[in-house]
Amino acid sequence: MGYSLAVGAPYPKQVNWPKSAANLVLSEAYVEIIYAIDGLTPGEVAAFDAGAAALAVVPGDRHLMWCYRFEASARLGSRPVSLGWGDSPWEAHRQRGRTVGVPGRAGESFPAYMVLVESGTGIVKGLRVVDLNGDLADALRSAVARQLALPFDDAAASREISAVYERHPSTQSLLTEAVAGQLIPALDD
Repeated sequence: MGYSLAVGAPYPKQVNWPKSAANLVLSEAYVEIIYAIDGLTPGEVAAFDAGAAALAVVPGDRHLMWCYRFEASARLGSRPVSLGWGDSPWEAHRQRGRTVGVPGRAGESFPAYMVLVESGTGIVKGLRVVDLNGDLADALRSAVARQLALPFDDAAASREISAVYERHPSTQSLLTEAVAGQLIPALDD
């Protein structure tokens, strides 16, 4: 990775975080998924750190959509806390400073380093490592290969992403096109 991450410290690479988005860093050596979310509550941080997670990928020709949700179960009559469904587009040709790839071979799983960043401050609020299963890993491999086989065309990618959002006004709707997904149980289950 070339840098270290610590909860409570600034994320070392990016300055202008969006209010709510995920950014994938896909390389043959490692995968990092950075969730930048504004106004995090302690319950939402706990949901990220130890709650159940749902992940899915919806590939396009020039982009992929990364879908995600984190939820902590209710404790003693309290309500569940959730970082509800979200989605973010990702384009291979926009990943700067790193060679794009996905670890391992077809059918193999790999670890993904997930980072939760308070987007208003850039401070790391949570760190978690999950093993992405073979189906999700293969969907990422296929989506990346498809994108890299095409020349960079920013306008075409933007049109493709806009068309996806026109068809799907919510992440739940977008999930109907997911080619692979994974449910990760809460750490206390």
